Amino acid sequence: MVFDIRTLIILNFIVTIINAGSIAIIWHQYKDRFEGISLWLASTILHAVGLFLIAMRSEIPAFVASVIANALLLTGAVVLLMGLERFAGIKRSHRQNYFLLVIFAVAVNYYTVIDPSMTMREIIMSVFIMIIKSQGSWLLLKKVALNLRPITRITGLVLGGYVVVSLVRGILLMLFPLQTNDFFKSGFADSMAITMYIILSICLTVSIILMVTRRLLGEVQAQEEKFAAAFHSSPHGILLTKLYDGAIIEVNDGFVNLLGYKYDEAIGKRIIDLGIWISEEDRQTVIDKLSQGYEVRGAEFQFRKKSGEIMTGLFSASTLTLNNAKCILSNISDITESSQMKQQLQVMATHDYLTGLPNRRLFFDRFEYAMANAQRKKTGLVLMSLDLDNFKTINDELGHDIGDAVLVVAAARLKRVLRKVDTVARFGGDEFILLFGEINSKEEAVGLVQKILQELRQPYIIEEHRLGLTASIGVAMYPENGEEVDDLIKKSDEALYIAKKQGRNNFRFYTGFTNHE
Repeated sequence: MVFDIRTLIILNFIVTIINAGSIAIIWHQYKDRFEGISLWLASTILHAVGLFLIAMRSEIPAFVASVIANALLLTGAVVLLMGLERFAGIKRSHRQNYFLLVIFAVAVNYYTVIDPSMTMREIIMSVFIMIIKSQGSWLLLKKVALNLRPITRITGLVLGGYVVVSLVRGILLMLFPLQTNDFFKSGFADSMAITMYIILSICLTVSIILMVTRRLLGEVQAQEEKFAAAFHSSPHGILLTKLYDGAIIEVNDGFVNLLGYKYDEAIGKRIIDLGIWISEEDRQTVIDKLSQGYEVRGAEFQFRKKSGEIMTGLFSASTLTLNNAKCILSNISDITESSQMKQQLQVMATHDYLTGLPNRRLFFDRFEYAMANAQRKKTGLVLMSLDLDNFKTINDELGHDIGDAVLVVAAARLKRVLRKVDTVARFGGDEFILLFGEINSKEEAVGLVQKILQELRQPYIIEEHRLGLTASIGVAMYPENGEEVDDLIKKSDEALYIAKKQGRNNFRFYTGFTNHE
């Protein structure tokens, strides 16, 4: 049974609308990923409008139903070809096809208005379809990149089917011209041709959808291969873990070499069971940050190797979804040596090279912290300037090596006197500055000074020398004598000068206008 032409045109229109809806879905999902899909959608819409005008042939002027409708159909074919080229990454001029469209429009108009001939119009239509579809078929089968040909082959063959059907239709029309100019009564051959075009349009839409999905799958597989290559070839330790329980899904060679765990010792185990993190607080901070959607970049943490060795690692992590489960992709690089060097440089910048005590820069920082703490707790501070009595004589008579050794011993003794909230710094030579926090009375300060003097009076055994040294101390109180560190140091130095002037081996508080306790 063969349907009449009008029924087939309406069926073709319905199928084309469905095809347009399918292409629209693909366009909505992948328009930003692949070029050309917008042109495919436009082509299908043009095709649907052209078929609608043909179906309305008896209701609208012949010029519209014939010339305009067929022009829309063939313009849609050109637009489809342009879309396929963009999808394949090929861009070329279509001036020859535009020229053919103009010739087509003129010819169809001639055989519609001036010398009406349904046979000639359909032959012209078939030839044009052959020309455009053959370009598309050749493009997808021979011109696209080799890696795309397996993806585009089916669509290329479907376009080749259009060429074959149009060729057969054209030959039949030349051998057996139509006996009527009424398209809806054009007969069996046209019915079969339209039926084949309907089938081919369905196949074309399905093949295009398959072409897009196969290309997407290929790109995903390529990305996975790149990820796998980068994952396993990275010199850094990389591991993939589940977010909710820390179970290790995958590790790379860098992880094995860095932390010492073999694959079977790590995969399936939980991070917390391996004890990699030195600080559970650090690990939980990372988990919380990642759970909130943030990334961790370039953070320094301490890690424990399988051997028990502690390693400083530069850590980065982000989340990803794998099989509907939230996972963490972590990267660890060993920066132990550089971290140690950094710490050494920091110590060198803030500590005295000889005694290891804080230098002037670090002392000033400590004072700011101590002052803020004192203001918060409403307590006082004591700042002391300390000199070793007659230290110059030791340098002059025994040499600077012995003098340096004395300073090292004195520094160690001063540190023994300190509490956690206190600081002792060496400003140069035998000049030490001490800062005591949380002092509530002058009596407390006096007790500390006497303890210091007693500690420094102990004999110094340096090589074969037994040396007796004393110290003099000047004391300034915060906030009674000032609130600025420079001002307090100046006043404690003035008090120190008085202590030395009055016989050494003693101490004096700064008293303003008086020069004695």
